[in-house]
Amino acid sequence: MYEKKSQSVIDEKAVSPALKRRDSLKARGEIKEEEPKKLTNVPEFLRKASDLTRDDISKRTTTNGNKKHETSATPSKRTSTVFGRVSKFRHLKGTPGHKSTQIENIRNISRQVPGECDGFHANFERVAVPLSGAGGKIAIFELSKPGKLPDGVIPSLVNGSSIMDFQWDPFNSRRLAVACDDGMVKLWTIPEGGLVEPTNTPFQEFVAHSDKIYSIKYHPVAKNVCLTASYDMTIKLWDLETLSSMICLRGHTDQIFSVAWSPCGTFIASVCKDSRVRIYNPRKSEMQIAEGPGPVGTRGARLTWALEGEYLVVTGFDKVSERQISLYHTKDLSAPVTTTGLDVAPAILIPFYDEDSSTLFVTGKGDSTIYAFEITDEVPYICPLSHHRCTSLHQGLSFLPKNQCDVTIVEFAKAFRLTNNAVEPLSFTVPRIKSELFQDDLFPPTRVTWLPTMSSGEWFSGKEKHVPRISLQPEGMESLSSQQPVSTNNHKQQQQKDASANGCHPSVNRLWDKDSIKSKQQDIKNSVSARMEVNYHLEQDDMEGVDSNEWEE
Repeated sequence: MYEKKSQSVIDEKAVSPALKRRDSLKARGEIKEEEPKKLTNVPEFLRKASDLTRDDISKRTTTNGNKKHETSATPSKRTSTVFGRVSKFRHLKGTPGHKSTQIENIRNISRQVPGECDGFHANFERVAVPLSGAGGKIAIFELSKPGKLPDGVIPSLVNGSSIMDFQWDPFNSRRLAVACDDGMVKLWTIPEGGLVEPTNTPFQEFVAHSDKIYSIKYHPVAKNVCLTASYDMTIKLWDLETLSSMICLRGHTDQIFSVAWSPCGTFIASVCKDSRVRIYNPRKSEMQIAEGPGPVGTRGARLTWALEGEYLVVTGFDKVSERQISLYHTKDLSAPVTTTGLDVAPAILIPFYDEDSSTLFVTGKGDSTIYAFEITDEVPYICPLSHHRCTSLHQGLSFLPKNQCDVTIVEFAKAFRLTNNAVEPLSFTVPRIKSELFQDDLFPPTRVTWLPTMSSGEWFSGKEKHVPRISLQPEGMESLSSQQPVSTNNHKQQQQKDASANGCHPSVNRLWDKDSIKSKQQDIKNSVSARMEVNYHLEQDDMEGVDSNEWEE
């Protein structure tokens, strides 16, 4: 009743005169049908594809021909026609630590830390947790003393003003740098055995800026070098041995959301409230050497380096407040090579990148999911892995260096998670059958990021040193590659040679050789007979049969 009329039953009066004239001209042969365009530059298998029209193929071919950057058709990694890229870390598993390894009953955790701050930092000995209230307090807890904290005063560092950012020294597990809203930087040294009572006396302090500081970051390679990004839209590089400002970077026109050192420590990247991404070479120029558009909006953004410093991962929001991840090539910041949207949430995505596995972990304050992606230098660039869903919300996440991973259980990343009232360890592993072997395909030689490569004086003087790499293989543990069956491979090669000499494919020859099948069956029969008693006597042989005369009746 509600279906549309077909073309064959439409009233002729309803047809327009122009259509009638066109049909009449076609009948006379005055109007020729358009011949389909010849697609000379389209491969033969595309011309015969049933799911694409000729126009679609022509448009796609023209579009691809006008592109400046072409991607190789042959990927360098394993791919699947069903699931796409096949990653060794696709089925990673996150496992929280046992309750006996957690620090519980943490009270008055601050939720007013600025968005530019991670809000929680850990090293292999202790963790730093900001506390609410006046005075800018940071509680210090020893990982060697897990369990439920007693009620009472929590040992803390009293900074005297609001905390903007803080970070552990990567080369000294006892030193903590704190940036305050009054422009002060305070360096604290934790005593051996941990903090036992509140203290308001830092080891060192100095005035870094005339306004509040957004971020403070230690140099990843050089000792006693750090940077501070301030509300005055400058980035200063400090020599902590002399507490002097050595370099001041300019060029920002608005609030600096995030800054990050490159893995080699030569470059600095920043993302700003003016929706611009910038790269600096601080020892060469105080102005940016590259610049491009970044995330839109004023809700915040983060960035980190990836793929040995060739790419930048930038997290932010789009125009409809959807959280997204963008990947930029450092040689061309004019546009991201790809962008992936996640969900709509108010918290900024904080990225954590594992260099050896090329795994990107992202999560936000107040989230319960840790998203995992593999970053590659080929399409689709950002490949989703198995995301980890926690049992509760968290306020922060902090990853440890690679030497803290337990490779005997195939643990490739280790972190600590700050919840509403506890600190729990979190282990990321990859399921493997032969876990008793060292998985050298998952653990390549790793960069030594827990020891300095050069001093502050060497770095500021312009010296370059390569970060050494070491193997994580424990002594006495055999590697997976050393257990590969070489003899089996040689046997297969010999079979292929014999089959090719006979002019037959080895698999076909094996399947249709009747003599070999009969021989194999006889071998199995003889093997079974040799191991168990075979009785060919049948049960019906003992039964009394019917007389032949009875059948005639």
